Amino acid sequence: MTPHLLRNAAGLQVELLSHGALRRLMAGPALMINLFPGNELEGGPANVWLRRREPGADWQVVPLLGPQSPLSVHAGESSFEMRGSWAGLLLRLQLRLAAEAPVLFWHLEAVNESGVACELSPVLVQDVGLADYGAVRTNEFYVSHYLDLQPLQHAMHGALLAVRQNQPQRGQHPWLLAGSLSRADAYATDAAQVWGLAARDGAPPPALSAGLPNRRLQQEHAVVALQDEVVHLAPGERHGAGFFLGLQAHHEAASSDADLAWLADWLSLPEALPAARVEAPARAPARSLFASAPPLASRDLAPSECQGLFPGEHRHAEWQDGRLQSFFSGEASHVVLRAKELRVQRPHGHILRSGQHLVPDESALTSTCWMGGAFHTMLTQGHVSINRILSTQRSLLGLFNTAGLRLFVDLPGQGWRRLGLPSAFEMRPQACRWLYAHEAGLIEVVAEADAAPDRMALHLRVIEGEALALRATLSLALGGDDGAAPQRPLWQHSGERVRITPPAGSELAQRFPAGGVEVEALGAAIVGDDGRLYDDGLSRGEPLVCLDFAAARQFALALRGDLVRAAPAAPQPLALPRWQSRVPALAQLGEILPWYAHNALVHYLSPRGLEQYSGGGWGTRDVCQGPLEMLLALGQTAPVRDLLLRVFSAQNPDGDWPQWFMFFPREASIRAGDSHGDIVFWPLLGLAQYLIASGDAGVLDEPLPFHGGDVAPLAAHVAQALALIRRRVVPGTGLAAYWHGDWNDSLQPADPALRERLCSAWTVTLHHQMLHTLSAAYAQLGRADEAAQLGAEAVGVKAEFQRLLVQDGVVAGYALFPEAGERELWIHPADTRTGLRYSLLPMMHAVLDSLFTPEQARTQAALIEQHLKGPDGARLFDAPLPYRGGPSTLFQRAETSTFFGREIGIMYVHAHLRYAQMLAHLGEAEAFLQALAQAHPVGLVDRVPVASPRQANCYYSSSDAAFADRYEAQAQYGRVLAGEVALDGGWRIYSSGPGIALGLVIGSLLGLRLEHQALIVDPVMPPLLDGLRVDLRLGELHFELTYRVGAQGHGVARVLDESGQPLPATRRPHAYRTGALALARPPGGGVYRWTIELG
Repeated sequence: MTPHLLRNAAGLQVELLSHGALRRLMAGPALMINLFPGNELEGGPANVWLRRREPGADWQVVPLLGPQSPLSVHAGESSFEMRGSWAGLLLRLQLRLAAEAPVLFWHLEAVNESGVACELSPVLVQDVGLADYGAVRTNEFYVSHYLDLQPLQHAMHGALLAVRQNQPQRGQHPWLLAGSLSRADAYATDAAQVWGLAARDGAPPPALSAGLPNRRLQQEHAVVALQDEVVHLAPGERHGAGFFLGLQAHHEAASSDADLAWLADWLSLPEALPAARVEAPARAPARSLFASAPPLASRDLAPSECQGLFPGEHRHAEWQDGRLQSFFSGEASHVVLRAKELRVQRPHGHILRSGQHLVPDESALTSTCWMGGAFHTMLTQGHVSINRILSTQRSLLGLFNTAGLRLFVDLPGQGWRRLGLPSAFEMRPQACRWLYAHEAGLIEVVAEADAAPDRMALHLRVIEGEALALRATLSLALGGDDGAAPQRPLWQHSGERVRITPPAGSELAQRFPAGGVEVEALGAAIVGDDGRLYDDGLSRGEPLVCLDFAAARQFALALRGDLVRAAPAAPQPLALPRWQSRVPALAQLGEILPWYAHNALVHYLSPRGLEQYSGGGWGTRDVCQGPLEMLLALGQTAPVRDLLLRVFSAQNPDGDWPQWFMFFPREASIRAGDSHGDIVFWPLLGLAQYLIASGDAGVLDEPLPFHGGDVAPLAAHVAQALALIRRRVVPGTGLAAYWHGDWNDSLQPADPALRERLCSAWTVTLHHQMLHTLSAAYAQLGRADEAAQLGAEAVGVKAEFQRLLVQDGVVAGYALFPEAGERELWIHPADTRTGLRYSLLPMMHAVLDSLFTPEQARTQAALIEQHLKGPDGARLFDAPLPYRGGPSTLFQRAETSTFFGREIGIMYVHAHLRYAQMLAHLGEAEAFLQALAQAHPVGLVDRVPVASPRQANCYYSSSDAAFADRYEAQAQYGRVLAGEVALDGGWRIYSSGPGIALGLVIGSLLGLRLEHQALIVDPVMPPLLDGLRVDLRLGELHFELTYRVGAQGHGVARVLDESGQPLPATRRPHAYRTGALALARPPGGGVYRWTIELG
C-alpha cells in the first residue's frame, strides 16, 4: 500500500501509513529525520500519546497514531488528521507542514464529553536519525551514538530538545529542535527511558504513565520525547495543544540557548495554528495480528521443572533475589530464564552458522536468533549483509516484532497468541531452544543450523497441552532495504514447498538471476501473503509470507538457501582444549572456550554481530589478528594460507590495503577508499607468522592479482608493501606516519594535514614487530639477504622509537612533528594539548615487542597498574578525551560521539587482551589469569562486583561505564577506577577478540606454540594450577598434559615424556624473563602424554 505523502517547498516529506503511523520523515532526497521506518503491520515508535486521568485515579494512556489508535484516518491530497473518541474525549490530531520552512506541527484538540472532570497531558515521542537514509539503515545504534541531544529551557514553552548530528552528512551537520506549542515540563532523549525493558514482554511504555524522567540519556535509541504540563479539563471544556519539529540543514556550532531564537520565527508561521477540519472520508485502520494478538503469557519455571527440562549439573548458576537467572549445562549449553531477560540491557541473542568449513563458503547460511521470539532473523546466504533473505531485528528494546520468522499459536478459547518471551531460552553453538510454559501447557521451539551449508531448520513441539494450530510469518528482505523496499518478493507454493525469489529489478535478482530460497513446510495447509494477518483480509503490500498449519502437536520448517549452489560438506577439524578444574577462574574460562570459538568463527566466516549486524567484509587489521591467531594456535595452517591469499589479492597496486574489503569475488569492488597508517603492516605480520608456523616457502611464489592491477607473485606483493612503508614516514624521522589513523578508530585526525606529521607510537611498535618477525621468517626459509635487511631496519626503528617517542621513561601515545618548531608529545605527562597523560596501546605493545629495557618495561607496567587499571581491566587512557557538544578539533569520533561506550568509553576488551598478553610476556602469572578472567562474562560479577547483568556466553567488545552522557563521564570518571560505577557490556560477538583470547589460552596459559620444525613450550600459570591436566589437540598432534607449577609460575624447567624422561630442548632468549623451551616438533599420530614443569 502506497504511503500517504505530505510535502512542502522546503524539502520536508512525511510518509504516513494507512493507520496514520509515520513511515518516514525525510528532508530532501536523502536525509531521514526519524530512526526506524514504520510498517503497516505494527506502526513505529514515533507517536503522539495522550495521558488522561480522573481525580485520584491512575493515568490512562493511548497512542493517537498507528494500529492501536482509537481514531480514524482522514487524509486529503495535502492534509492529514486523525479523529475520533476515547475515554469520554472527542479528539482531533492534525499534522501540518509549514509551506516554505522545514518545520512541521502536530495540533491536538480535545473536548471533554464525559461529564466528569479529568486531567490531560499529551506526549510527543519522535525517534531521531537525522542522517542519510543509507547510514540510518546500516545501523541505528551507531547513528544514535553521534546525535547530541541537548535539553533547553524556554520561558514560555518549557522544555525543548535540540538534536545535532555530529557526524558530517555530505559535509553538513543537520540539526533539529523539538518543542511544545503549549508548555512541556518533562522530557526524555532515549527510547530506553520511555519503553524500558517492558516491551520485551508485551507491556506498554511505563514512562508514559509514570511520567518522563527529565534527564538526558545518550544511548542507542535516540528520541525526542516531550511531555506537556498537566491541564484540567472540566466537562464540556475544550483544550488545544501540540508540538513542533524544526530542522536546520547545517548547524556548525554545538547546541546552546542561542538556538531558542528559532522559536519566534517558527511559531509565527501560519501553520503553527490548526487548520479547518480535513474534509476527507474516514478510514478506520485495520489491525494486523501483530497489533491485535497479545504475546503468549509464559510463566517462570519451578526449580523441579527446570531440572527436568535441563537434566544434569547446572554450572555457574546466576541468582538474583533468590530466583535462578541462568546457568550452563551439558556440552556447551547455556540456559537463560525469563527473569534475566527482563533485567539485561542487551537482549539475549545468538548467531547460527550452517556448514562446517574453515574457509569462506558463499553457500553458507547465517541467522540471528533472539530470545524474545525471533526464531530466525537476518537470514543470509553468502554475504551476511547484502544477501538477506529474512529481515533484521533492529531494536534492543523489543519495539518491533515482525522481523524474520515469527510464530503464532491458536489457543482454544483464547485465540491467537504470539510466541514472544519464553520461560527459558537455551543456546548451543549450532542451535537455539525456546520453552514456553503457560497456563494450558508447554511448547518447545528449536532453531538449528544444519551441517549442510545451505540449510536452517525450525521445529515446534507441544510437550504438554492440546494440539495447536500454528501460523508462521516470514518477513522477507529479498527485495532490498531489509524488507522496506517497495518491491515484493515472488513466491510459488507447490506441495510442501514454497519457493521465494527476489523481485525483478532488485539487487538480489541482478546478482542471482535464478536464485531464491525454498521453504519446506511440512503440513502447511494454507500459504498466503500479509493479507491473512489483517482484520479485513486485504494485503497492505508488506513483503510477508504466511504459513498456516492445522492443529497438531509437532511442526517442522526448513529454509534452504538457493542464491548460491551449495558447496560440498566439510568436516569440522577444530578441537578445543579440555580440562576439569576446581579453581573457579579456570573452570569459568573453560566454560567460555566453545563460545569464544563460535564467536571467532562468526567474525571470520560470517562477519557480523548482534549489534553490529551490517557487516559482511573483513577488516584488514581484524582478520589478520583474531582468526589468524586462533587458527595458528590450533595448528590449522591450511585455512590461514587461504586467508592470506584472499588478503593479498585485495592489496592496492601501490602496496597498501583498504581499511576493509569484501572477501568473496562477487563483491570484490566493495571496499574502503582509504586506510589507517597501521593497516599496511598487518598482512605482512600475518604472513610472517604463517611462514614460521608452516615453513611454506611456496606460498611466496603464488601468483596473485593486485586489486584492479597486474598479477604478481606474493613475494612481489610483500616487496611493494615494504617499499610503501619505507616511503610513508614522518619527514626527518624513521617513524611511520599516522595517515588516516591507527588501531583506535575513534582517533582519526580532524585535520587531514596531520596524517603526514603525526606519529602513533603504537603503530611504530607494530612496524618493529612486523620487521623482526618477517626477518625471522625469511631467515628460516633461507632468504638470508632479505632477512638481514629487515633485521637492520628493525634495529633502526627501535632506535627512533627510543629517541623520539620515549621521554622521562614514559612512551607517548602520539608525537607531532610540525614543519617548524619542536616535537610535541601527546598523551604523555609532558602533554599540554590533550589533557591526557598515559596511553595503554604503545606502553604494552612496546613491552610485548621487547622495545624497552627491563627497567623501562617495569616502569610501563607499574604506570599501567597505577593509572590505567579499572575493576574490569586495562583502559586505553587515564581519562576520556573531552567532549564539547560535538565539534571536533583534534580527533573525529572521540570528540563527536555522545555515547560513552565502545572505544569512546576507553575500556576496549581487545586491548585488554593484549594487556593480558603483556602480563604473560613479563611472567606475571596470577595477574595474567586474572586478566583473562576479566575479559569474559561467565561468573563476571564474582570478579567485577559492579558489572551489570548480561548474557553470559558471548564476547563483549567493550566494558561501558554506565554514565548518562559524555559530560557526566568527564566529571566523574575517577569513580569508574574506584569501582563506584556500574559497568555495562558493549557490542557483542563481532570482534577479533575471541580469536585472540583463544590464542592466548593455548599459546600463553597452556604455553604450546607450533613452528614448522619446533614445538615451543612456555606456559605462564599461577601455582594454584599445579597438577592441572589438559587434553589438547594442535592440528594432527594430540597431547595429554600435566602441569607442575612452582612458585614463579613461568620459566619451563623441563618437559618430561610419559616415562618421566626429559625431552631434548633448547632455551629461547627472552628480554625480561626465562625464555621458552624449543623441542623438536613431534610427528602426528598417537597421543603425547607429557609433564611440563615450571619454575
